[in-house]
Amino acid sequence: MNDTQDQQQLQALRDFFFAQNAAQLSDAYAALDEAVSIDLPKVDDWEAVEFAFNRLFVGPKALIAPPFASVYLEPEPQVMGKSTLISRQIFEMLGVQSPWQGTLPDDHLSLELDACIRLSAVRQAGDSPEVEDLWSYFLQAHLDQWLPSWINRVRSAEQLPPAIHTVTDILAAWLADEMRDLKSTEPSIGL
Repeated sequence: MNDTQDQQQLQALRDFFFAQNAAQLSDAYAALDEAVSIDLPKVDDWEAVEFAFNRLFVGPKALIAPPFASVYLEPEPQVMGKSTLISRQIFEMLGVQSPWQGTLPDDHLSLELDACIRLSAVRQAGDSPEVEDLWSYFLQAHLDQWLPSWINRVRSAEQLPPAIHTVTDILAAWLADEMRDLKSTEPSIGL
């Protein structure tokens, strides 16, 4: 996958997990369909997908798979834990502020994917060891520490529409690819 496709895929994933209704879910899914090389399952009832999406990620009842890093990284599962500051600091290092600061925790999955999009753009713009270190840190010490647990929660949910399952699988594959790329570019120490 080239950098443009990777950016489009990340943007569609971000938009899907940030969707607020069936129409936004459908639009993000269509964008994702254009960005990936696999055929996504056809969706006949976006209202059913929205219902399952809300049950998993939004509420009003207890969330099956809260999309917040702090829930998975903190000793006590909670939103807005200390780990939330990592995401805020990543945005600050990029010279931006979350437009939802104060209304949505900075460690929401969509905001963290937005940080990845911004970091990717900065990485493509130049050859900076600091940016590469930040990218490596954010992936290894942050995203890879909580996303697999979140993905497992989503996958284990009952009555999961194929669209949500597929989008979650695409996110899991993206993370696995990025982690594999990081490991292949790390300097090896020979004896």
